[in-house]
Amino acid sequence: MSKEILLVEDNKVMQLLMTNKLSSRGYQVVTALNGVEALAQLEKHPSIQLVLSDWMMPELNGIELCFHLKSPDYSRYIFFVLLSGRDDDDSIVEGINAGADDFVAKETNINELDARLKAGFRTLELHNQLVAKNIELDRAYATIHQDLDSANALIQRMLPSQTSFPGVELHYTHVPSAQIGGDMLGCMQLDEEHVAVYLFDVAGHGVASALMSFAIQQSISANSGTHSNVKRKKDTDPFYMLRDPSEVLSRLNQSYLSQDNNNLYFTMVYAVLNIRNGTLSYASAGHPPMIWLQTSKQSSQFIEQDSFVAGMFDFASYKTEQVQLNHGDRLFLYSDGITEAESASKQQYSEQGLKQLVQELAHKPANAQTETIVNIVKNWCGIEQFDDDISLLTFEWKGN
Repeated sequence: MSKEILLVEDNKVMQLLMTNKLSSRGYQVVTALNGVEALAQLEKHPSIQLVLSDWMMPELNGIELCFHLKSPDYSRYIFFVLLSGRDDDDSIVEGINAGADDFVAKETNINELDARLKAGFRTLELHNQLVAKNIELDRAYATIHQDLDSANALIQRMLPSQTSFPGVELHYTHVPSAQIGGDMLGCMQLDEEHVAVYLFDVAGHGVASALMSFAIQQSISANSGTHSNVKRKKDTDPFYMLRDPSEVLSRLNQSYLSQDNNNLYFTMVYAVLNIRNGTLSYASAGHPPMIWLQTSKQSSQFIEQDSFVAGMFDFASYKTEQVQLNHGDRLFLYSDGITEAESASKQQYSEQGLKQLVQELAHKPANAQTETIVNIVKNWCGIEQFDDDISLLTFEWKGN
């Protein structure tokens, strides 16, 4: 960096003497007679970052100038050396407390002064390098933040756009956390008689979890063709069979077994409803239990299985079970972001708390019930932003 110095000295003879000494050592010297002139010179010469200033001056003395230049509001970093004929301890303490980086007595010989100034320029160089690195980091962070915002927007676009099927209504709430996460939910019509719903939660947050979530979503939504995870080809009409929910989870488990010690895994519930007779077939991979609201009885109960998470164990197996729904019954699929949400006292909302809330709000229409549940949990936590993704899917069978 250039060796520019602003010398502030109200004694013109001393100013000329010091200018000559400093110039002989290769410094480019700009001068000012007091603190007011110094500020004007710094405005005029934006590249100057080292100030060598006298203490006692009219209008704005050295201490006052130092306070001004060391203010957080000043436009650039200044290395400030206070120059004075007063070399007692109290004066040194006062100068350093004002923010001065160094204190030099006027009678100091040019060799020592030169050494102190060189040390000041080394400090400036390190500071400027750090500032440049921070600017690079800020730009990188801005790029990453923009990419994460784009990824979150992509997640929103992958959520179901169709929420009404023959005999079935779907309502959901998906509230992403501050970080990009791995929650995803969906619904699809498999054929004229069957509709599938699912919700999965990839462990952790960040890009890796989101990418895995995208991949799993694609693996499920491709519900036709040779490589479908939800249908199996047949040689006779209708040329396909629906895979049991347990088989769907087994195939996904094998497809996403953790590799390279990335320790990514996911929990999931996958259910298929026969829209003609209300039979629900389902399987779970370590996911929180579904909540079954039996509307006619105004009561709720868990539908749960003990099972392995998916994507972690090659020996994991899953089982398909069934329940019989009645007209107007609702199923609630959710992520643990709701049940593990904490109050100010670090108490979790809990699965039991959610089931009770579902029952208390049974009188509401499904869409209002879904929205109200999330709002109540948020108010209970006393927060604006959840720490984890919040996903809640309400699935109502209207009858054939």
